Amino acid sequence: MRGRFVILVAMGTVKNRIRKNSRFGQPQGKLMVFFLFLFLVFIGCNDPQRASAQKTGNTDLLTLFNPLDSAELVFVPGGEFLMGSDAAELQEIWKKLGWNPEELQFTKTEQPAHRVRLDGFWIYRTLVTVSQYQTFAKSKGLQFPKPPTYGWKEDHPMVNISWEEANYYCTCMGGRLPREAEWEYAARGGKTGLDGQARTIFVWGDSFPSTPVGNLADETFLASGYYNNPNFHRFEGYTDGFATASPVRAFPPNSFGLYDMAGNVLEWCNDWYSENYNTQSPVENPKGPAQGTRRVLRGGAFDTTPTITRISRRLGIYPGIRNEEKGFRCVLN
Repeated sequence: MRGRFVILVAMGTVKNRIRKNSRFGQPQGKLMVFFLFLFLVFIGCNDPQRASAQKTGNTDLLTLFNPLDSAELVFVPGGEFLMGSDAAELQEIWKKLGWNPEELQFTKTEQPAHRVRLDGFWIYRTLVTVSQYQTFAKSKGLQFPKPPTYGWKEDHPMVNISWEEANYYCTCMGGRLPREAEWEYAARGGKTGLDGQARTIFVWGDSFPSTPVGNLADETFLASGYYNNPNFHRFEGYTDGFATASPVRAFPPNSFGLYDMAGNVLEWCNDWYSENYNTQSPVENPKGPAQGTRRVLRGGAFDTTPTITRISRRLGIYPGIRNEEKGFRCVLN
């Protein structure tokens, strides 16, 4: 226990330093990787095998491989951003995109827009895959969930698991599910909406995409008859080639190097869901309500309407529900 305490204190010291230095190639960043590896040795559910850090093509990204499941993580630097939406902003979006005004009633939970400041964190670059979860379930003697209607594929996101099961996986990997504020901050990819910076409607921009940007409810999805509804509200004119789930690296990442922050499958978040949480959220590192009956989902899926695929959209689902359009990724502090 004493050794764990020393490591946690050291990580806290390094975190404070790295927050003051945005150039992650500096010694502070390397020290943080080293201490994170030691941290995983102490708290993981399995014996660690390897850890490494590397620079990506974007020199501002620092990546790490979790030795417990070989997942690649990227460090998201701490900062401040504008979270959520305002009523006037939403009305302009609906007018611009020609959406049904009746759907505005479902946006009240994301109001108002408010400032949030976060510490930096490590987040999985992709959704946890079927292959990763299969290995984990086998090592723990867990019953594997029933397959989705489109079947299991190793490089597809793991689905049909509850919030509790997703949370247990992340805990055993030395982390947790992302907090809702962390998820939105990561999805925005540095577009904070503050100090003259842009704040976009979708992960890729402010209009319907013309080139493949993610696995969205598109013309391919409509043609598949998944919902048997020819009038389904979709991304009209857009085709990504997938009717259901897709490989986790099938589309380009966002500016933080994260894949599938829009579409593919919805993502469980750590927070309890409250419809009016944005009206009382603290500015510093919000963790969500202390209790509740539903958990937060974010991100949109291959079958969600464009209004739900917006970055700011919030959903609340009972934690025991399993569905073939719901997956997850993990965060390490």
